[in-house]
Amino acid sequence: MNIGSKKINLNGFRSIIKKYGYYAVLALSLTVLTLVVMLTAPTNDDVPTGGSAIVFLDPVANTTILKEYSDTALLYNQTLNQWEAHKALDFVAPEGADVLAVYGGTVQAIYTNYMEGTVVVIDHGDGLKTLYGSLDSQVQVEEGDTVDKGDVIGVASDSAMNEVSDGAHVHFEVWEDDTKVDPSAYLASAEK
Repeated sequence: MNIGSKKINLNGFRSIIKKYGYYAVLALSLTVLTLVVMLTAPTNDDVPTGGSAIVFLDPVANTTILKEYSDTALLYNQTLNQWEAHKALDFVAPEGADVLAVYGGTVQAIYTNYMEGTVVVIDHGDGLKTLYGSLDSQVQVEEGDTVDKGDVIGVASDSAMNEVSDGAHVHFEVWEDDTKVDPSAYLASAEK
């Protein structure tokens, strides 16, 4: 083939494409994939912060954790004599110790049942709620009350029959959009 005064050898070009074409296609595919990942990866502004924007007090002052949160590994429940997930933190608390609102909000519910004892649920807004179980039946708040961080909402007891072998303590749950999450993400005392 003649183009003007220059002659192009198509057979040589075809042989190069046959020999190295696979590598060119592979390199082009990897470049496109890298660009897609870079352009769609979340930036620091897009990544949810979990509990880092909100910091809770411990529900009981000067306490330690009796039983850790576990949604995958099973923990032994001595009272029920069984292994189970424990989607809460249990805090050591002498009977009668003040239980504190870990963050400001509105008391959404107060109820008592055999397994959980007396429970107070506080709605903190934006789908965030905390649950305090194994409280004495004489709580210091009523449904609809607004509480501030650190307000006394009740006292610790051994009213939760599903964990009565653990003695007096506070069973503490955190809910995000109706799903239980690890409370440690919100607690300053859990930061390392």
